Parts: sequence; structure tokens; C-alpha cells
Amino acid sequence: MPEANRPLRAIIVGAGPMGCLLAAELRRRGFDVDLYERNGPPGQGPEVRGRSFNLTLTYRGLSCLGRRQREAIYAAGVKLPQRIVHRRDGSVTYQPYGVEQHHHLLSIPRSALHRILLEQAVAEGARVHYGHTCVAADARRAEATFVTSAGGVSRARGDLLAGCDGANSLVRHELSKSGARMRISQEYIPHGHVEIGTDVHDERAMRWRLGDPRRIDGRRPGMHLWPRGDYFLQAQPNLDGTFTTTLFMPLERAGANLRFRGLRDREAVRGLFARDFPDIAPALPRLAEEVHDVRPAQLKLVRCAPYHHERAVLLGDAAHTLVPFYGQGINCSFEDVAVLCSLYDRHRRTTGDPRAAVRPAIAEFSELRVPAGHAITELSLANLEDLSSGVGQERYHARRDLERKLHRRHPACFVPLYQMVAFTRVPYHEVVERYRWQERALDRLCDRYDQVTEAERIIAAYPALVRGERRDEEIFELALSSLERPA
Repeated sequence: MPEANRPLRAIIVGAGPMGCLLAAELRRRGFDVDLYERNGPPGQGPEVRGRSFNLTLTYRGLSCLGRRQREAIYAAGVKLPQRIVHRRDGSVTYQPYGVEQHHHLLSIPRSALHRILLEQAVAEGARVHYGHTCVAADARRAEATFVTSAGGVSRARGDLLAGCDGANSLVRHELSKSGARMRISQEYIPHGHVEIGTDVHDERAMRWRLGDPRRIDGRRPGMHLWPRGDYFLQAQPNLDGTFTTTLFMPLERAGANLRFRGLRDREAVRGLFARDFPDIAPALPRLAEEVHDVRPAQLKLVRCAPYHHERAVLLGDAAHTLVPFYGQGINCSFEDVAVLCSLYDRHRRTTGDPRAAVRPAIAEFSELRVPAGHAITELSLANLEDLSSGVGQERYHARRDLERKLHRRHPACFVPLYQMVAFTRVPYHEVVERYRWQERALDRLCDRYDQVTEAERIIAAYPALVRGERRDEEIFELALSSLERPA
């Protein structure tokens, strides 16, 4: 068949949620799509516990999905409009994520999200090949080589090769040694995590059941957090009444500080939870075994640039591996897909040639997404301190409350950082730039006035100070236009 008449073909390495979303989107654009996954089909094989936590979608990621996808995902997840913070003294505080009704997180088990997107990719006509481990990639030929679970070798070649194969991406490794001149850095952080199962059938655990009037918070559901210095517990509600509960803690023991490797036996684990997390400990019947016996998963950052070479492109964790402390990993990945497909559409219209549009589209994708990926990587790491200790401090609450009031009064002058990150589509690096000069102005006023007792004076003075320091009054135009309710 002549080259011009051959259907475009995309080879996607990695059939996780993002790979499946990309497959569906490329199918809608006329590509033949083959997804290659090293694991077997979902639900086959042993479940690995202790290394997973629910994914949290926000407007940034949800806005990249179609209406039917969003409907299915909302039906499988739980809306979280607030953070519920459990302090050491037993008190509980409630911190809204935003200022509008639609400012919420959607907590969903990764397996449920994966199933929804995989089914859609298959319905759109994508072919999925399980038991295929990528061992080589050729960016110029858009070709990948796989070893199959049966011991054979197969090759796949197309017009676009997409590396969606996660933090330990083989495609990234292959690009880095094939002329891409790629800069790569990898950094393990001190923290690891383990997942702890809740028991919905335990009478004491029923207090935590979603929708049960006896549940411990007594209000709308939220993301539960127990900040305890440099470690914290997190619990996300599920539809079946259980919670996906995760302990984040440094791995190595340092002096008298608690660490995973300092928990020498199951009794030490029980003692930790009895002292630091007494209100949820009764709902975690296997906590001693799951914390002590399961090896904690490590957390790392991977930064690279560029995200493309020839006809190959990296998306999601393969391009930018984040730590989970801002909850933006899946949102950033879905935005990768949306940006890439939008650029391809534009270049296809410009060139009039679908095949010729691939190279300029992925080159521009790399140019746009590298600074965004680096920015959210840094934001995610910086948020660890807030989750471990900041959210439990009065000063933190006072500052966030002041920021919400300031935004309500002067939305054109101030948008809270979390709101810009989670509930707009402003590129992450632009969010960081804008928030820095906002904060400088607000810090000056907080140095002069008390942020609790003189909040009204700060709010009244802020617009004039900003106009005096920054004359570009349209800098928030994009941010404000992005503050939309998901369709």
C-alpha cells in the first residue's frame, strides 16, 4: 500500500489510565492504535497491596475527558470538597479546597479509573497486547521491540511512538541514548508509603462509612489527614464504605524520630497508631501486619528534557515523575494527552497532511510541557511539608482563610495557589510565577497587619499595593477565564 494511503499507526507503550486515554483520543483522530502492556489483563494475577493509593482528579484533569468518561468516573468515585485534619489533641478542622461548589477533588481507586478508560479505548477500536515487555525503542522509525510472556520477540512500527510506561520508562531510557541529547535527573526522597486496609464489616469501622450519620466527621466527606511532624496518615473514602488509607513516613531511622525501619515489630506499629491515630486505629484491623510486614514503596522524582525525539514522545510519569503530595500526577498526565492531541489537530489543519503533522506536534508539545512538568514536580515536593505539619497549625489555617476571603473580595487580584493548580488549566509554571508575586504583596501586608485581627485592612489594601507593584493588570485574565464549572 502506498505510504500516503496507509492509515496512521500509533504504538503506545504502557496501557495504564493515561495510555488508554491517549489510545481513545488517537483512535478518534483516525490512527490505528496498538497498546502494549507488560502485565496481564486487569484482574488477572495477584493483587499487590501496600503500594497503592486512590487517585485524585480535579478540574484540570477532568476537563480533559469527554462527557461520558466523566459521568462514568464520577459514578465510581467520591467527591471530596474539603480536607479534614485530625490534630494530636483530638480536635478536627475542616479546610475547603476552593471557594465554589464545583471546587472538589474526585477520589477514585486506580483500578476503577483504569477499567473505565481501558473499556473506552477498546470500544474505540484500540488493540491491547498484554504480556509484552518493551526492551528497545527506535524514535526515528517509531518502532518498539517487545519480549512476550511466552518467551517470543515481537516488533511494532508506526508513525508515532508514545512512551506511557511510567517512572521507570524504557522508552525514555532508549531515547536518552539515541541522539535525543536528553537531560535526565532522578531523586529519591526520604519518604515511602504503605497502604492499610479498612474493614467495613467491623462495627467500630462503621463510624467511618460514607453516608453513615455516625461517621467521625459528622459532615460532608473529605480527605482525612493526620499531620504528625514529618510523617502523616491519609484516608480517602470509597463508595463501598471503606477507606483507602496510606501512611507516609521517612524510611530510615534518624535519632529518636520515627521511621519505617524504626518500627521493629508489630507491637511498635500498634503503639504508634494508638498514640498518634487513635480515632481511626479501630477501623484498621490489619494495620500491624500491613505496616510492619509490607516493604514500603519508595517515592522518587524524575525530571527530563526534552520530552520527544524524532517520532517518539514521552507522556505522564515517563516524562515527569511526581511525588503524590499535590495529587496532580494523573491530572498532569491527562493534560499531557489533551495538549498533545490539540497540537496535532492544529498542525494537521495547517499542513493538510495527517502524517506530516506528527513531528511538529510532538516537538511543540515538548516545548510547552517541559516547563509545566518541572514546575508541578517542584510544587508536589514542596507540598509535603504542608501535609506533614502545616495543615495542623493555626497560622496555616489563618493564612488560607485570609487568601479565600481575599479572592472572594478581589478575584481579579488574587487567586489562591491550590485553586490555580487544581481548578484551572493555567500552565503550572505560569501558576508558580503568578503566585510568587501575589505572595510577595500579601507578605508585605501581613508583616504590617495581623492576618487574623486585621484581615479586613489587609484585604482592603491589597488591590492598591498590587497595582503599584505590578502594572500588568491583565495577568489573571487566563486564570479567571479558566475558572469554569466542568461540563
